[in-house]
Amino acid sequence: MTKPSCIVALGTLLAAGAIWAWQASAAETPVRAQAKSEAAQPPRGLGVMVGLGGEPAESVPQRAAQTGWVIYFQSPSVEEVQRVRQAAEAAGVLGTRVFVDRGPMARIHLADNLADAVWVASSAADRVHEAEVLRVLRPEGTGYLAKRRVTKPVPAGVDDWSHPFHGPDNNPQSRDQLARAPYRTQFLAEPLFCPMPEVTVAAGGRVFKAFGHIAHKANQNPMLNTLLAINGYNGMILWRRGLREGFMIHRNTMIATPEVLYLADDQSCKVLDAQTGQVRAEIVVPPGAADGPVWKWMALERGPQGQPVLYALVGAAEVRPKTVRSDVPGLGHWPWGMWEGHEYADPRTNFAFGRTFLAIDPQTRKILWRHAEEAYIDGRGVCMKNGRIYYYAPGQFLACLDGRDGQVLWKRSDPELLEAIGRTGRAQNPTEGYATTSYLKCTDKYVFFAGPQRPNLVVASANDGKLVWSRRGGNLHLILRDDVFYGVGPGGAKFRYDTWETLAPLPNRRSCTRATASVDSVFYRAAEGTMQIVTADDHAQHLAPMRPPCQDGVVVAGGMLYWGPWMCGCPLSFYGHVALAHAGKAQEASPAAARTQP
Repeated sequence: MTKPSCIVALGTLLAAGAIWAWQASAAETPVRAQAKSEAAQPPRGLGVMVGLGGEPAESVPQRAAQTGWVIYFQSPSVEEVQRVRQAAEAAGVLGTRVFVDRGPMARIHLADNLADAVWVASSAADRVHEAEVLRVLRPEGTGYLAKRRVTKPVPAGVDDWSHPFHGPDNNPQSRDQLARAPYRTQFLAEPLFCPMPEVTVAAGGRVFKAFGHIAHKANQNPMLNTLLAINGYNGMILWRRGLREGFMIHRNTMIATPEVLYLADDQSCKVLDAQTGQVRAEIVVPPGAADGPVWKWMALERGPQGQPVLYALVGAAEVRPKTVRSDVPGLGHWPWGMWEGHEYADPRTNFAFGRTFLAIDPQTRKILWRHAEEAYIDGRGVCMKNGRIYYYAPGQFLACLDGRDGQVLWKRSDPELLEAIGRTGRAQNPTEGYATTSYLKCTDKYVFFAGPQRPNLVVASANDGKLVWSRRGGNLHLILRDDVFYGVGPGGAKFRYDTWETLAPLPNRRSCTRATASVDSVFYRAAEGTMQIVTADDHAQHLAPMRPPCQDGVVVAGGMLYWGPWMCGCPLSFYGHVALAHAGKAQEASPAAARTQP
């Protein structure tokens, strides 16, 4: 029997997918029949059954076999617990697909926001309070208590991480109001290791992870060219599909919404159903509209009438890197190198370089406007905010398009600006980082150049593109907050807008791992583990158990913070997909403290 995709620590957490709670009379009721029908459909999940009622003990492992779910069963009855354990052991699933606990009905021994569904036996319905069922359910999860059905609402204040850098502005600053310190562990889940590159987006309680084409260790091979959809509250892998081999995924061509995932490559943009992974639609660049069909960069924003509009930089065929498998065993570090295509030798075939912008209605798939340039635009140097697209043609100009109609609002090629921006470096070393990293970010007022390829930190006006400020040392990861901005890296500091004065130095960033931020903290790699800068007073704390993944950093969405899985296998870190949540009052009433042993 295949083990579940999550590491399980009952009493603190039980990581899995959908949750099953048991409505228990032997007679088939409409509510029970409907719940069975829903549960029989994908995605996989975690089922919670509270009491047996009139059901036989064998029904628990049978349900696990029928659904492919992990089942958690709880009852105060020593006799029921023993019978279910014996049935699960006889089926060979005890401790792998079925977990059995004895405890009072007043407290389900699972963490908050973990279950997709909870069924309570009819004989226990008067002893299990609706509030307790809602505590265990994840947002939009469903509970069945006798003939009542309850659904947990999505809490106010959660934020999505819709684009690879949070939003189309490339600013990795979450607005999530719930993902605050102090933290507790939500789940530890598989996969433990993955190849590079890695791209993550999240929306609607799901996390989508795309894994690329280079494995440095043998334990990374299973995830080569693979996309995973993961339950953001319990870590269960909901679905997976292969990615287009030969397409460099480390770019802004994946966007998550609660309903669909936009996934673009060198053929088209697939519109995937977020729940099932099935292709709902496919958007293809029409012949003659651009140099070719390849999607270089992509963003999603609301148009003038409030409708969603998909914006894209598209163009000709690129270098197609070969998939690299590994037979190297073990963990540990890996060698840097100028991997195939990372030298950016020719703008005609470079990763993410194109000359044509399109605005597309994602519902009708019609092109709303088109704008073409003679020069090649670097997709690493494109960002968007509030209807304005900012883009850079290396060594030639910085420009801005109006997202409403594709008209050029301004284009600057001032020698002073271009000299400050400087030549695009090669990067591809542990100090600077990945050549494929985006280096342009924006606010409504400013456009920022910084990243592993940039010799200088440069700020231009978003109103007209004129140079505003620059300083030497562009290998910084920027966090653009409302009042100040942080530059994380060599010589990193907290800066004030407008005056550009240095407000406070920052502890050094270890190597190239991406910096990201929540509403109360900035996260990046310390010597080992994670450096947390608490923004209220800028004091530094060390989160020792895990370090941020190289190309994603800490992703903040849905009230959660996500780390991993691991591309490099560096020591002194948990491996796998790790999620933390706000501790709140959960530590005051740990379900483990209330557990009764049979």
